[in-house]
Amino acid sequence: MLKNKSKKAILVLLLVACSVYANSLFSGFVWSDKSLIVKKQEFFHHARNAIVLFTSPDMALEDEHSTPYYRPLNTLTYMLDSHLWGLNPFWYHLENVLLHVLVTVLFYLLLVEVFEDRRLAFFSALLFAVYPVNAEAVNAIFNRNVLLCALFSIACLISLKKGGHGWTLFSLLFYLLALLSKEPAVILPFFLLSFGLAGGFKKENFKSKKGAVSGFFVITALYFIIRRLVLGAFTSKAGISFSPHRLELISSVYFEHFRLMFFPFKLNANYTVEWLSFGWLKTAVAAMGFFLLLYFSLAKRTPSPVRAGAQWIFWGLLPVSNIVKIPSAPIAEKYQYTIILGFCLVLGYMLSGLHKKRTLAGSAVLLALTLAFGTRTFERNFVWRDDASLYSSMIGADPENALARCNMGSVYAEHGDFKDAMREFTTALSINPRLSKVWMDLGVIYYQRGLLSGAEQQLKTALSIDPRLAEARLNLGVTYAREGRLPDSVRELETALAIDPGFAEARLDLGVAYEEEGRLDDAIQEYRMASVLDPGLLKTHLLLGSCYQKKGLFEEAAREFQIALKLDPSNLQAIGNLNNIRSRLGY
Repeated sequence: MLKNKSKKAILVLLLVACSVYANSLFSGFVWSDKSLIVKKQEFFHHARNAIVLFTSPDMALEDEHSTPYYRPLNTLTYMLDSHLWGLNPFWYHLENVLLHVLVTVLFYLLLVEVFEDRRLAFFSALLFAVYPVNAEAVNAIFNRNVLLCALFSIACLISLKKGGHGWTLFSLLFYLLALLSKEPAVILPFFLLSFGLAGGFKKENFKSKKGAVSGFFVITALYFIIRRLVLGAFTSKAGISFSPHRLELISSVYFEHFRLMFFPFKLNANYTVEWLSFGWLKTAVAAMGFFLLLYFSLAKRTPSPVRAGAQWIFWGLLPVSNIVKIPSAPIAEKYQYTIILGFCLVLGYMLSGLHKKRTLAGSAVLLALTLAFGTRTFERNFVWRDDASLYSSMIGADPENALARCNMGSVYAEHGDFKDAMREFTTALSINPRLSKVWMDLGVIYYQRGLLSGAEQQLKTALSIDPRLAEARLNLGVTYAREGRLPDSVRELETALAIDPGFAEARLDLGVAYEEEGRLDDAIQEYRMASVLDPGLLKTHLLLGSCYQKKGLFEEAAREFQIALKLDPSNLQAIGNLNNIRSRLGY
């Protein structure tokens, strides 16, 4: 049973964490939410695909290449959300906030359980609840894997501390769930082993934990075997590297992680390799930080909470150090979510010590940090409100971020602001002229403005950089069709499908090209395949119905128009064609 002091502490933590993230509930789907959640709704609709999640890499549907991520449990929560809430982002964000609150409370309970010091536990958990670096993990729905990993990791440690065979089995189960949420959970057995060997547990307590720690390593081995079977690699295909260039990157990454811990105010949602840069001063600071972690982890006089925090940070940094290259980004604030637990433990220990000696000073410092961190976090939530605010903040933090400018240009283009879109795309290309997608997006703008020769030129440039860019092939094929060059259009669309046979939009446009050439049977075949790939696409059923009409297959045409009306009951084209067919057939 919880004591009254613990109940009050938990209530305060709940109120503070919820208040700090209250404004995040009104954000929409941003950035990778679109590819990992929004565009997967048809996939999520079929419950049988839950099994597919455990036999496939964690990736967006349009990804051409396998990713080194295996996070089925995380994606399973999106599938469940899809069935419960559809595409209402409020509930997705509410779940993220509640997960963060739960992590904060469990962190408090873990520290009370391990160190039997409620003041230390409260100070540490309060700082974690409001720490600004955590805003990225909580605000971005696609970062829920970080929250789940932290949640199950802490639950694992609490269960292990409870002791007994039943709790040990629970700890192993929670560890497995953490691994299935996100890869950095793999540090747990190494942390437990090093903390025990360094005297973090009482001797008799550590002896009783040896069997459980062995179980953790067995589960780790099984996890990597599963990864090998599903992904074709234990870590990533790039593997471990200590080349001079990689060592420079690692030193810069360590420096940036230490900077974010000690100064969590200059934040950036997208850190590029170029932005990190290499410097000997950074290397010196990174090395000093690394060896200080080692010292406090191993020194006999190190207080147990400081040892635990230092070791947690030490092990937590290894998976995100880029010893194994991270393909998405060399560093991100979301990587720090679990690591910050250790830092807040050390900081909480220092503040609780100050509070014991000078109560007023300790309370004042804690209040000042909570207000400063909480205010910055509350402000940071607005950055994740929508794509425009997110990409604008990226550019503000790093004007040379070509990807952010590309994404910002796409936002402008979606809103019909072609002038600003072209400005961002042009700026992005001045930074990195090898961005094939930017050339393609420029081509699309030229096409939308009716400048077909300019569109053709931009799209060809994109394909000269990446000949396998199926979307650029599609757009070039559509451009040729509008110019009346049907053979060239068919060639590009067929090439797009050779690259990506599951490209429903390319099949749709190829069907249109075939129909214009009078190849109705070929057109019908492409429309049918497009309807299988994307059954909810209204245009496919309208085109297929019209094509059946031309062939005199009125029953088949009526069926397609009826499907179209189920998707859009007020569609005038479907209603008119269906009435004509009924009049012709006499019913």
